[in-house]
Amino acid sequence: MIKRFLLCLLMIGSAHAEPFEDWTNEEKAWFAASEITQAIDYQTTRNMLYQQSRRGFYETNPLLGRHPSKGKMNIAEIVTLVGDYYLSDYLSHDNRLLWLKVHTGLELLVIGHNISIGAEIKF
Repeated sequence: MIKRFLLCLLMIGSAHAEPFEDWTNEEKAWFAASEITQAIDYQTTRNMLYQQSRRGFYETNPLLGRHPSKGKMNIAEIVTLVGDYYLSDYLSHDNRLLWLKVHTGLELLVIGHNISIGAEIKF
């Protein structure tokens, strides 16, 4: 049910315009970096919570809670990835580029932290 709902939202939202219609190549590259680092953050967190659970890891995002279900994490990741596009697309060119660089940098910090406490990057 939830997967169908999210799919419908994606289809409705993407119907408004051509994706990346007025984006520069630099913005597209930073968006790709932003989404890749977001996915790596998600995967390191999943690995810590579900494959390395014997070490006592927990989620620090207050919106997800200390021990979110896999389903809740999956939904949060989908919403974040899709929402990042719509937020970025809404912003002006200068602000878009700034946001994408800041978001990528923050994700790199989170990934670095996750690795420093024992997370593994495995897909």
